[in-house]
Amino acid sequence: MNTNKAAFWAALFCFFKLLRLNRVDYYIQFDLGVFDIVIIGAGPAGSTAAWHLAGKGFKIALLDKKSFPRDKICGDALSGNTIFELKKLEEKGLDLSFFEATEKAYPVDGLSFFSPKGHRLNLFLSDEQKFTEGNLKYPGYVSKRIDFDNFLLAPLRKSENVFVFENCEVKQMDFLKEKVEIICADRKIEAKLVLGADGANSILARKLWRDKINRKHFSAGLRQYYRNVKFEGDIPLIELHFLPDILPGYFWIFPMADNLANVGIGMLSSEIEKRSINLKEVMEDIIERHPRLSSRFDQAEALELPKGFGLPLGSRKSKVSGERFLLLGDAASLIDPFTGEGIGFAMTSGRLAAKFILSKWGHHDFRNNQDYDEMLWKKIGGEMLIAYRIQRLLRFPWLFDWVVKKANSSPTIWNLLNRMVWRPAERRKLSNPLFYFKVFRKS
Repeated sequence: MNTNKAAFWAALFCFFKLLRLNRVDYYIQFDLGVFDIVIIGAGPAGSTAAWHLAGKGFKIALLDKKSFPRDKICGDALSGNTIFELKKLEEKGLDLSFFEATEKAYPVDGLSFFSPKGHRLNLFLSDEQKFTEGNLKYPGYVSKRIDFDNFLLAPLRKSENVFVFENCEVKQMDFLKEKVEIICADRKIEAKLVLGADGANSILARKLWRDKINRKHFSAGLRQYYRNVKFEGDIPLIELHFLPDILPGYFWIFPMADNLANVGIGMLSSEIEKRSINLKEVMEDIIERHPRLSSRFDQAEALELPKGFGLPLGSRKSKVSGERFLLLGDAASLIDPFTGEGIGFAMTSGRLAAKFILSKWGHHDFRNNQDYDEMLWKKIGGEMLIAYRIQRLLRFPWLFDWVVKKANSSPTIWNLLNRMVWRPAERRKLSNPLFYFKVFRKS
């Protein structure tokens, strides 16, 4: 009996010693799955890719390190690009009645730019540009990511060929000759192709090719939810305040249902480092002491402490694929350098990744995926370049002030700027010196 006990304890000791080695071979594998495609990250990029691949004959694993619904630190604004992609998903069967409930998705039909000297420019969609059919009747919405991301993911749980694994943080990936092995804490999964949609801190981007942050192409942001912020006018609009001390960046106030507001600040990381800026202190100073803004927070109640997040900007054309993997969304640095908007571009990358896969499957080994890079940058590269040029123009605040003043006094110039906001393809005019010459002549 004593011999048996000694043997039992010796075996148990060896078992736990092996676990402490932290080697893949000794993971407790509660589940071993073989899939065609693994998508890491179930946010807008990953879920959109899954939507476009569902029903196409693939066996797909959609992993996320969190359990949904979960919060994601963000400005929560859904712009025109997002609306476009949502209509594409509606064709795939996504029910957009989510947008009829304003407590989940607050509709906005315009935005306000505030120039460095405080000149305000309100821009609205004209009646003929608004949607008259379907559930998406507004050009933009503000929706908490805890609600919006879950709205995209929830129907995929019922898909026959999409298997959703939550609380599944990827610990290790091994790229073998014919497959990729992915190790989570409680399971091992293998696939022919991996899509990295796991955000700014993507394990794929970080471990495979992006070893450190380039601060010239990265922004830091803070978000804080408030109640009872005062809005000017009868209809609250999305507000972007381009304050001199935080250029090229801005302070934002986005309206939400139930008298809530998403309040935040974003600024280029290279400028934060260069000027030794404490972003949290700057945001607190704006809210408490700014001559134009502080009074709007007199009766406001902060619902949380400021929460920080990183914004990898699409201000340079970076590599977004490798052997047996594609990068999507924030993992591919697809955030607009001017507006900081990333949800729409994330969803676009998910759709394009699916299109690339569907065009190649069966006659391509996915070891070289340069065609995906070319497809993605051909689609959004022009918009990103223009946004980057506009961001650089913010280094000349007097120019921003001048254009806003002219737009407020000239219907012709106002119409020009309005089209550029709601039709991103026309933004290229803002980065052309001839545009300012024309503005001057028309004024």
